[in-house]
Amino acid sequence: MVIPDALRVLRLQKGHKYCLLGKLSSEVGWNHYDTIKELEKKRKERAKVTYERRKKLNKLRVKAEKVAEEKLGAQLDVIAPIKY
Repeated sequence: MVIPDALRVLRLQKGHKYCLLGKLSSEVGWNHYDTIKELEKKRKERAKVTYERRKKLNKLRVKAEKVAEEKLGAQLDVIAPIKY
């Protein structure tokens, strides 16, 4: 989930220092930083696959709508006034 109000580029002024919570935690003794890094990498890979699939399906849907509109042109004119 992206929270625009929490984005670093929006909240921090130019030149201000920052740190990541995972990096800070690992420096003080938390042992799961590498695990989280690997899981985040896998999540990004799955998200990319999902995004590509969604993009492909959207193109197919638009193409199908055009074909349906061509075939149903006269019927669409009839039902357009009733906003169906």
